Amino acid sequence: MPKPTLAQRTSFKTWLRKYRTKFANTTIPEFYIDSILSEKAVGISTTDNVRVVPFANFGTVDITNDVANDSLFYLPALTNDQVTVSFGSTSLLLKFVGEDQGITYNGSTYTLNDDIPISRGKSLRVQGLGGALLQSSNAPIYDITPSTTSVNEGQSMTFTINTTDVAVGTRLYWNTLGSVTDDDFAPVPPNPNTELSGYFDIVSDGTSTGGIGTVTRILVAEPPASQAADTETFQIVIKTGSSGNSGIAVTTSSVVTINDVQPSYAVTADKTTIAESARNSATEIVTLTVATTNVANNSKLAWHIEAEPGSTRDSNDIGFWNGSTTSGVSDIFYTTNNSTTLQFKALYDWIENENDTFRITIRDTNTSTTTTGTALTFTTVQVTDVTPSLTLTQSTTTVDEGATVTFTLSGSAVPEKLYYATIKDVSGVIATTDFGTFNQRVGAGGVYGNSVNFSYSIVEDFITEGIEQFQVEIRTDGYATGSPVATSGVITINDTSRAPGSAANGLTFGPVQVNRDNGTVANATDWYKICNIDDLPEGSSIALFIDTSGSMNMGTIQASYNKFVAKLNEKNITITTVTNNNEDWITPFLVDLP
Repeated sequence: MPKPTLAQRTSFKTWLRKYRTKFANTTIPEFYIDSILSEKAVGISTTDNVRVVPFANFGTVDITNDVANDSLFYLPALTNDQVTVSFGSTSLLLKFVGEDQGITYNGSTYTLNDDIPISRGKSLRVQGLGGALLQSSNAPIYDITPSTTSVNEGQSMTFTINTTDVAVGTRLYWNTLGSVTDDDFAPVPPNPNTELSGYFDIVSDGTSTGGIGTVTRILVAEPPASQAADTETFQIVIKTGSSGNSGIAVTTSSVVTINDVQPSYAVTADKTTIAESARNSATEIVTLTVATTNVANNSKLAWHIEAEPGSTRDSNDIGFWNGSTTSGVSDIFYTTNNSTTLQFKALYDWIENENDTFRITIRDTNTSTTTTGTALTFTTVQVTDVTPSLTLTQSTTTVDEGATVTFTLSGSAVPEKLYYATIKDVSGVIATTDFGTFNQRVGAGGVYGNSVNFSYSIVEDFITEGIEQFQVEIRTDGYATGSPVATSGVITINDTSRAPGSAANGLTFGPVQVNRDNGTVANATDWYKICNIDDLPEGSSIALFIDTSGSMNMGTIQASYNKFVAKLNEKNITITTVTNNNEDWITPFLVDLP
């Protein structure tokens, strides 16, 4: 006899089968076959007695006594073997797909610790693989009962699963069988993303061994455009382990028939006219009620805002009211107990739309978008125009070059959108170079709350231009598109940075008007540039007189002086600074300076 080892298990099992008649009803200690098992369940003792049941491939063996006594028995099966085990009037065909790959019965594969059902409340538990070490045990019982075997579209039904000897908290899985598709059902928590399969957990039914679980199915009523007169049927099968093809089926429901019904849809508005209003204002809201019949609760539909035929109303001027703001022209919604409410409102705009109306259409969701599904019902609402009032004010009417003017755009019923500000030449020679920004969009996301501020900076260009005047114009669609909706007052620009020598008489250079900066860097005048110092060679020397008499002192022009000295240092030019308080700039230069 070959030694029973894992390496020699094939030859050992072949030997057992060859001399099977000599082993009829032979019981041996478990450790004798332990060495040829690839897997063994926890709790099997080496001292347990095991009946060896050799068989011929495609043969039949009797396990009646083994089942009656709940005793261990071993089938020395080889890869691709088939054997029929019988007890009483029951027979089971077992197939072995591989040494260690489990046992196939009735379309399901059973591995270590799985229970092969052999009768109600009785099973063969797989206690070891490498052949099959089996033992009869009490099997869990699963019973499934549908709340009805005939259900209308748009209704719901429940399958109740009663169990015995199934631990509380056990997760079971269900699949749908029959001539149905996922379009026939609505998703049901806790499986919101699937319609044909799911899971549930067993809870106690109040007894020591009993448990219960439920599966609710909502039948979707087909939209009229897609509904065909047909009769569909389905069942659900309960599985352990997992759903799909890999789980083990433990019970299957009776057949349920789905009856075709004709759904209906209607929508009504609580008012037929609303006025334009602000995006975030909880006023001028129209409430729509979508009423349905023969439509399952939580069914998916779509709403879409569009212009009523013949109307110039832009659908972008209408939005869905979510309780705090207005946005969106189409979206998905779900029915609620055959009566679902939606709210909408019209927004301020600059368009005169007298007697214009918008349409809200309810559509099915059989297409990929919310705007192309079959129209089921609609309603219309007329919009009353509210004329915007918009003003543009400026912080000053006179400004020096180098300074900034702030503008405030404000009013009432102001459409919340982007606006375009443009400079308008009133007098003088206004150019784009006179401003830091010539054209600009007002508000990054538009004007909200009926007010927004923006500024224009006047460039200190050191060009003699004389007095210039400008205005700012506001438009809604572009810098040069359409008429202005608001215009500022006239702002005068003082020519405070004239060209060097622009006031000279031919004998002198200058005078050149400069700023009293009072130590503010932003207001400093560039003396270096005005006097063309850059034309001097490096290492030169210059003299500077500063009048410190009267209202003048060093602090008056400190920022400009510091800027001047810094630039001289960069070119290695020496500076001698002289001052006096009698406004005499000649005398200090009648001496030899360092």
